[in-house]
Amino acid sequence: MRTPTARPSARRRWLAYVAPWHARAMIQYDPDPIINERIRRAVRYGQTRWAEVWLSLIMVTFGLVLLWPEPTFVGPQWRVIATFVNERGAGAIAVAAGACRLLALWINGRRGRETSLVRTIGCLAGFAFWLALAVGFAAAYPPPSTGIAVYGVLALAELHSSGRAASDMAAEDTFGLRERRRGVGRPGRFP
Repeated sequence: MRTPTARPSARRRWLAYVAPWHARAMIQYDPDPIINERIRRAVRYGQTRWAEVWLSLIMVTFGLVLLWPEPTFVGPQWRVIATFVNERGAGAIAVAAGACRLLALWINGRRGRETSLVRTIGCLAGFAFWLALAVGFAAAYPPPSTGIAVYGVLALAELHSSGRAASDMAAEDTFGLRERRRGVGRPGRFP
């Protein structure tokens, strides 16, 4: 039988690094056990983060294609978008935003749910990016383009993910509203 002070094996230390929640009790979101269980079920790991990861990877690869030395804004459907931003600018925006989101998702997965606000902002930025592309393709009509449908669906997926990230923010009480409503408050955080 292991004592609580025994050193963990190398395998367990590695697992604790990759999955820091492994050997710990679950996070308590609320002192009320019924509310805590409801919140815990709502924010289980991986519920929507994979959608956010894939959307971030799509944004990074989209940006890398735009940064490729060959011209990308060559079709008539790109004429409206090209009046606002060049290929290098759009590619740099896409790579930077996608990489920042991937970093925030990695931190969020390693540390728990403390970065849900960053996730929400990233999803809303992704929504604006994909919506701008869809509107740009729609404004260039004719000719019709599949970009209207594809980028429109990506924008809707980002909007859905932002709603899920915002519900994680509410569950973890990011702004301390639940505590303030109860009259407990966070010392030193809000007067």
